[in-house]
Amino acid sequence: MEFEIFGYKISVEKKALKDKDTGEMPRDLKWALEVLEKYGKKIPPSEKKVASAKKASEIKANRAKEKVTNAVNLLRLQGEEITAYKVAKVAGTSYNTAKKYFKNN
Repeated sequence: MEFEIFGYKISVEKKALKDKDTGEMPRDLKWALEVLEKYGKKIPPSEKKVASAKKASEIKANRAKEKVTNAVNLLRLQGEEITAYKVAKVAGTSYNTAKKYFKNN
């Protein structure tokens, strides 16, 4: 059996783990192998999880865009200089987020 744990590949032979006297594998080793079989492999995310994450990311991005747009419009109405820093402060977003969506306005 081969397992990957924390980026390391581990190869184990079941024959080597058996007790020479009884021919049985100790209970602790059986349990450890069950855990390795269950959790030692990388499981790719399901399509449903990927779709949900993508949808959540889009919603978050749209909210940020809306905040930045509203901040830019508010600064225009006030007649103030429009900079990414001011937009971030008014919108309540990070500077990098404001800079990212500020280009579109």
